[in-house]
Amino acid sequence: MENNLLKENWSKVLDNLEKKISKPTLKTWFVNVEPIQFFNGVLKINVPNKLVKNWLESKFNIILLKTIKEFLPELKAIEYIINNQNNNQEYYKKTVIKKFSYQQKLTIFEINPSTNLNPKYRFENFVVGSNNDLAFAAAQGVVNNLGEKFNPLFIYGGVGLGKTHLLQAIGNEIIRKYGLNKKVRYATTEQFTNDLINSLKNQNIDEFRQKFRDIDVLILDDVHFLSGKNKSQEELFHTFNELYNLKKQIVFSSDRPPRMIPDIEERLQSRFEGGLIVDITPPDYETRLAILKIKNQEKNYFLPDKILEILAQKIVKNIRELEGGLNFIAFKLSRFNNYDEDKVINLINEYLRQNIKKVSYKKILKIVADFYNLKEDDLLKKLRKKEVIKPRQVLIYLLRDIGKFSYSFIGEILNKRDHTTILYSYEKIEKEIKENIDLFQEIEVLKEKIIN
Repeated sequence: MENNLLKENWSKVLDNLEKKISKPTLKTWFVNVEPIQFFNGVLKINVPNKLVKNWLESKFNIILLKTIKEFLPELKAIEYIINNQNNNQEYYKKTVIKKFSYQQKLTIFEINPSTNLNPKYRFENFVVGSNNDLAFAAAQGVVNNLGEKFNPLFIYGGVGLGKTHLLQAIGNEIIRKYGLNKKVRYATTEQFTNDLINSLKNQNIDEFRQKFRDIDVLILDDVHFLSGKNKSQEELFHTFNELYNLKKQIVFSSDRPPRMIPDIEERLQSRFEGGLIVDITPPDYETRLAILKIKNQEKNYFLPDKILEILAQKIVKNIRELEGGLNFIAFKLSRFNNYDEDKVINLINEYLRQNIKKVSYKKILKIVADFYNLKEDDLLKKLRKKEVIKPRQVLIYLLRDIGKFSYSFIGEILNKRDHTTILYSYEKIEKEIKENIDLFQEIEVLKEKIIN
């Protein structure tokens, strides 16, 4: 088949595929993928590297075969051919080193003052994986069925996993789809609270309420910060009721599920739980690599795939650290005329060492106290109040498990409690997290806050 006709059909294949898989998936795995030959029923397809080859063969081969056969009925099989031209060291030296010898042009995204949204956050550049596919599908469902399906939508997950990206992408997609017909307002809970405080101070509460109620979509980020803020909770409760009754869309995010947010009104918690609750977990290897490929392209780093594969293997905690590692490696390698795999691994280890610091007991104490909305002194004193006993045992467990402090040192911190008391508390929590899923989730959230 002639090359021009092959490419023309391939364009139709990609258009057809877009109806069957998400745009981010298409952009991640089908960029730089193109047919090069069709002979005797076998279509040879050029792919950029081994990872894409393995992924297409294992995940997309059947759907690709069916789609291509719509345009090439005589197709029998697909053969994936790796194109190595962009993976060699000479290519890297010619492109990466040259790129970093000039000041790179940066794209500046301005936040829209009427919506508070940053246009750089889009569905198209949100990498979908097994860790977030349900949350992504729910976000798309919200856009297509405003106020009717998944209302409210509550997304929770740890630090740096993409919650803010997905929330803002919802807002930006609504504006793209509905234009001026829908009024969207995105805010962090801290902004919501500060606006409320200022409105009370300046005696213009009506202006505040109009800002958050005279809209079609409210997107509120990090609602766990409402813990202990009674006036903000009351205002959000009434705002929620008014919007919900008018069938307006509401979206929330938090670092934990609603039932784990301490010191929050039961009536507000029930509102959070009234729609769909979905979580985002740390990305798996394939998703981490896909994220790196997109960032590498967006930032014009031109790092070879082998380096991205090593980064994806080594950095596993969250997307924020992953992007930081990419920036670090790109900058460091720009200063060398040549490199090898050992050099890359040493640089990644250097980056990881910079990010690992011994955790102080004061940091653990503060995080546990904030999480349970207690004073630090309450955890240290020999109080027997019911609301303090469990958080104190959790504190002891984390001081030992994360801080690696000795039982005797922990006893000194907690006003000279004896070794057996500390050991009992540690073992109690260690046993209970194997049986109590709620406590297990609390501990995991706390661990992530401490480590990050």
